[in-house]
Amino acid sequence: RAQQLGQEKGCTAIQVALAYVMHQPFPTFPIFGPVNLDELNSSLGAVGVELTEKEMQWLNLESKTLGS
Repeated sequence: RAQQLGQEKGCTAIQVALAYVMHQPFPTFPIFGPVNLDELNSSLGAVGVELTEKEMQWLNLESKTLGS
């Protein structure tokens, strides 16, 4: 689902996954392990990824379709 949503939003699946963690309704801190500078820069792009409530529900398997 992260890959599909990333394609729709113009970002990577990793950025969607990190954004998902950061958009939880409770305090979180994403831990990730880039192996080079390119991966670090790509992962930091997650800060700019906004997820709607419907997208969060879909990623959380609460909805079968993204538009529902």
